[in-house]
Amino acid sequence: MERSVELEGKSLDQLVERACQDLNCLPQDLDIEIEEYTAGGMLGTGRKIKARFKIRPEKILSERANRALSFLKELFYNLDFDLNTQTQLNKEKMEIEIILSGEDTKYLLPNGGEGLSALEFLVNKVVAKSQGVGPKIVLKIKGVDLEKEKRLTRAVKRAISLIKQDQKERTIRVGTKREERLVLNLIKDYPDIVGEIHEDTKGKRITLRLKSS
Repeated sequence: MERSVELEGKSLDQLVERACQDLNCLPQDLDIEIEEYTAGGMLGTGRKIKARFKIRPEKILSERANRALSFLKELFYNLDFDLNTQTQLNKEKMEIEIILSGEDTKYLLPNGGEGLSALEFLVNKVVAKSQGVGPKIVLKIKGVDLEKEKRLTRAVKRAISLIKQDQKERTIRVGTKREERLVLNLIKDYPDIVGEIHEDTKGKRITLRLKSS
């Protein structure tokens, strides 16, 4: 949510001071847009300035990021979780990205990252409660692309469905050890499907086929 105020007076300095009080910020945190200016007489009589003051995007993102990190730090301490954070502020998308790393990320990844999604929801609620609705906070695990893994999961399930229909084998490309484990774990739920790992110049692939009777 944009934090702004429109003010009118005779002096820009006075308006800046009032804007800082209203928005609870410093002058350097403001973007100023002059909407109307009347010079007035030689002694300044009749002078009129109307301007809109907005908090700079980086200030808004920084405040929300600090609140999120404070909450996460306290939560991880109480849970005795070994997790580190790295923050990226995206002014173009008006989004805050917090990348988590550490041994205990393993608790956030099962079931397609349900734990991470729940934590992200909670962080956004905590920040919104203290600072109002604003830029979204996105949590990610370092080195893990959960959206790609969800697409991979759908591709494997689709391949298995087609194999059962026409008995033709299907190939799934994997780029990492984690993706390889994901595919192999998925096919464990299908006793009639086997997966064979192959490697070529393009990398690894897993061939899925019906198990021989």
